[in-house]
Amino acid sequence: MTRPARTPLAAAAIVIVAALAVACSSGGGKISSTPAPGGTPNGTPAIPPEDALARYVQNRLSQGFVADCVKAQRPGDVGKQCAQKLGERGDLLAYALGPTFSEPTRILVLKPESGDWTLVTIDNLDPNQPGAPGIPWPLEIDAQVVVTGTAPDCLKVREAPGLGGAQLDCINDGTKVTVVAGPVEQDSIVWWQLQELGWAAADYLRYPEEAVAATPTPN
Repeated sequence: MTRPARTPLAAAAIVIVAALAVACSSGGGKISSTPAPGGTPNGTPAIPPEDALARYVQNRLSQGFVADCVKAQRPGDVGKQCAQKLGERGDLLAYALGPTFSEPTRILVLKPESGDWTLVTIDNLDPNQPGAPGIPWPLEIDAQVVVTGTAPDCLKVREAPGLGGAQLDCINDGTKVTVVAGPVEQDSIVWWQLQELGWAAADYLRYPEEAVAATPTPN
């Protein structure tokens, strides 16, 4: 199964980073419009990640921001964006982002870099095309992952990255696989090569602990 209509994780991250490089005077991929402050001794940025999310919302969406969806209040926070922390993986943080008093429309993954927070993944959520459950943490070579979110269909594995690659197999949810190469962006999809199988879309590959977890939604 592949879903070209859905914005892929790495492709969307590249688009956001490029736009921010133009919009923000700080340049680079940091979601900041001011010089990055110093970090803490353990490498964690001194600024809270919610501040970086607020800058992203202001710069890219031109909306107000509430750091915690649970604390949003009517009527003052109507029409704003709010965030809810979903989890941590190493030094990475994941947040759900969306309109106040509604379900999230994006999942953003941040990492600390040079005293600030950098956006490494953005997953656009489409209620009409539900994808894989769990947090789309960035994949890496040698990662052990699980196929999820394809039922009642299966995940097409191709000879080469891209929809034009010959289909070699179609693997079901729950199949455990090992990533051996990638990522490659082709046909608006991010592809990873799976050991002894072929190339598959990243949208349906999750770390084992995420493969069984439904994406939380703000109250």
